[in-house]
Amino acid sequence: MKVLTVSVAAVALVFAASSLIHLWGNLHAANAGSSAILVGANAPAEIRAKIAQKCGDCHSNNTRWPIYSRVAPSSWLVEHDVHEGREHMNLSSWTEYSVDSRIDLLGKINNQLRQGKMPMKQYLLLHPEARLSESDKKLIVDWTKAERKRLVVAAGQ
Repeated sequence: MKVLTVSVAAVALVFAASSLIHLWGNLHAANAGSSAILVGANAPAEIRAKIAQKCGDCHSNNTRWPIYSRVAPSSWLVEHDVHEGREHMNLSSWTEYSVDSRIDLLGKINNQLRQGKMPMKQYLLLHPEARLSESDKKLIVDWTKAERKRLVVAAGQ
């Protein structure tokens, strides 16, 4: 019985210590304050809210970290996905992208939604509320087209 207790305690200690390892940096620190998304974009409140709700966990600094994201090894998987999402596009850093990059990102959002690639299937398994209805997709796709057009005209391209 003592061996079992010591073994369980040792495993628990290893998991606790492993949870302090952040392979992609401490992504939780970026959440220190709430940051607005799509600053500088011509995005109506409805679009901002929808994108924040459906895309913000992976593509902004406003990630809602579930309890399992704090315990290794699941924390590593979650942090990896958030790291990758922010690397592809961070909606909290919209003003830091050049106009050409914004135009490109809007096109990518459009394509990913139309092809059903976002939100990712594994994310939807644990977060079914992030599923986009057809009307949600249409709303966002229509906005991306209009915003791309606005940016192209403003840039004189």
